Amino acid sequence: MSTEVNNILHLLVRDEETWLSMAEEISSNSKIPAKDLLHDFYIALHSKIDSKKVKINDILYNDSLNKAFIYKMMHNIFIDTIRVDKDLLIDKDLKNIIEADNTKYVDIEKVVDDIVNEFYWFDRKLFNLYRKKFHSIRKLSAATNISHVVVWRTINNCIKEIKKKINEE
Repeated sequence: MSTEVNNILHLLVRDEETWLSMAEEISSNSKIPAKDLLHDFYIALHSKIDSKKVKINDILYNDSLNKAFIYKMMHNIFIDTIRVDKDLLIDKDLKNIIEADNTKYVDIEKVVDDIVNEFYWFDRKLFNLYRKKFHSIRKLSAATNISHVVVWRTINNCIKEIKKKINEE
């Protein structure tokens, strides 16, 4: 292990309380314990350093740890965990609201479908793939071999158009 990696590990261990409070903030409305989130972060960071997916310069900023980078990475791990098991949310009031407003959700879904059906065929196809299957611009771009920029612009324009038309109603 290089001295830079050892330095990062030393800084992580030294400021573990900071990272734990950050994990508590991120996972506050879920069943995911903050210590588990922090542990998953350590594993993911170590894995990304070993596979060279993360550069040392991303983690270090002026010889201290880049808190924004750590927060973003921890938040992404949390979101990925929630995506895998949607029952991890424990906000029972929110669940009751969602169940009570299920008919409103269906109505909104129908409104969005109607708006999307008015789009140009390419926009409609791409947006429906994004919305119903991929949920990620990068994954959609890779699957369709369409430029990431084209996919992003199309999805972004579709979302703007949907918002505009919903606000008109």
